[in-house]
Amino acid sequence: MDGSIRTERVVLLGLVTLLGATVTVVTAVAALAISAAAALVVCGIGRILRPSEKVSDAVRWSVLLTVGFGISWILGPLASYVAPVPERAVLFLQLSGVAPIVYYGVARRDGAGSDGDARVDSLRSWVLFGVILLGTGLVREVFGRGTILGYLIITGYAIPADFMGSPVGAFLMAGAIVLAARLLPGQRIEAEGGVHE
Repeated sequence: MDGSIRTERVVLLGLVTLLGATVTVVTAVAALAISAAAALVVCGIGRILRPSEKVSDAVRWSVLLTVGFGISWILGPLASYVAPVPERAVLFLQLSGVAPIVYYGVARRDGAGSDGDARVDSLRSWVLFGVILLGTGLVREVFGRGTILGYLIITGYAIPADFMGSPVGAFLMAGAIVLAARLLPGQRIEAEGGVHE
């Protein structure tokens, strides 16, 4: 992933959640909240479970991924009791806890320096993931359903691009985000782990 663009990296590593959990803004917010809960718990465990002679890197990452995935697997179905989440999006909510852990793992692998530097780099990626997640959810809901947060924008509104509510629209949004990132200057990540502004 060296020399890649941060936005492109974030989209590709969080693609499953971005495709499935952006049907509506509410679903995107639920995915973001679940991934935040998983990230907080995993960060706490990660600080306790540091690599040592007793704890290998493989064991540490297995535990972190299992905990992150377990938290999102439990919280995903519960989201539908709190907010109007489409049934087909629940599975993607159950997978959303893995994204922040993957961002952290990639930051460590790319040599972000100390553990603190890797945490900061992964946090920046997760914040960008949140912005993309919410933005994609908003665009897909407005153009795919003609609503915002479930409320009709205009009565009698004809949806101009109802395909945005389908998986095709999700893929088009992801592609448009990556293309926009490639066209914007100052987005490339250097091989040493720093960001070229």
